[in-house]
Amino acid sequence: MPNDMPIATVECDELARHIDAGDAFVLDVRKHAHGAQIYGSIRYDPKKLDKAERLILPLPKEDGMVVLYDEDGKSDALCDLAAKVRDNGYGRVSVLLGGFEAWKQAEGRTEDPTLEQMVPLVSDNQIER
Repeated sequence: MPNDMPIATVECDELARHIDAGDAFVLDVRKHAHGAQIYGSIRYDPKKLDKAERLILPLPKEDGMVVLYDEDGKSDALCDLAAKVRDNGYGRVSVLLGGFEAWKQAEGRTEDPTLEQMVPLVSDNQIER
């Protein structure tokens, strides 16, 4: 059952503190691979996340925070994906205000892009077994 609560947001400086503390799980859901990503990000194809019936991802269910970001943080699709992650039972889910553009302007730590991760195709019927 979907949760109608709004998605929380996080600013660049707060996310940087959580990354340094090791309790942030950051999902890069930009539409295309880019030359850099936020340090420690896990890259997923947003279309595949959206199409998945259920999400079983290597993320904490309770501890830590899960932050999604796109190019500029202005997309309704970003909030929809964050809501889907939250509604599948994952931790404190939020989106990065201003997306990767804001992160670059704040001179946040980046790294070379990682390989896009697979989104496991799991149905509710498989979960119940």
